[in-house]
Amino acid sequence: MNITLENIKTAISNATIDGNFNSDLIENSRLRKLAVNHYAKQIVKSGADTVLKDYVDMSTNVIGYSEADSANDMPISPDSDIIVLGGKTALVIEQSSEYILGKFYAPTFEDKPYFTIGHFQDSYFGGHYDMNLIDATNDFVQRNK
Repeated sequence: MNITLENIKTAISNATIDGNFNSDLIENSRLRKLAVNHYAKQIVKSGADTVLKDYVDMSTNVIGYSEADSANDMPISPDSDIIVLGGKTALVIEQSSEYILGKFYAPTFEDKPYFTIGHFQDSYFGGHYDMNLIDATNDFVQRNK
């Protein structure tokens, strides 16, 4: 299937209900990845104050999206926080005083590697798992209210 920018925009429109984008409504996994990527870029371009700005590569053309941009190809900086949950290694993307937004290196579902979890000192509780970046970001923001 040759996916065009118009296909991506239509998929986003069809998966948006009451102003909330739900990528789970897009059945084609490749189209879903492209739609999430495009949607995140549009949020960042709008100037919204969002954690997404640190994780969206604005130089990448949506149509030129590569399957190599998978959950296992995360760039890690030397000062990144790494945690282990249930035997799985994860990168801490954002952390508040009570919650963590993270991404598993080897997720259960490749298209949903993100999670949020509560933390207190060295213990974790109340995790929400298997989410895409948009849903995990929204969950992280909601949990911190």
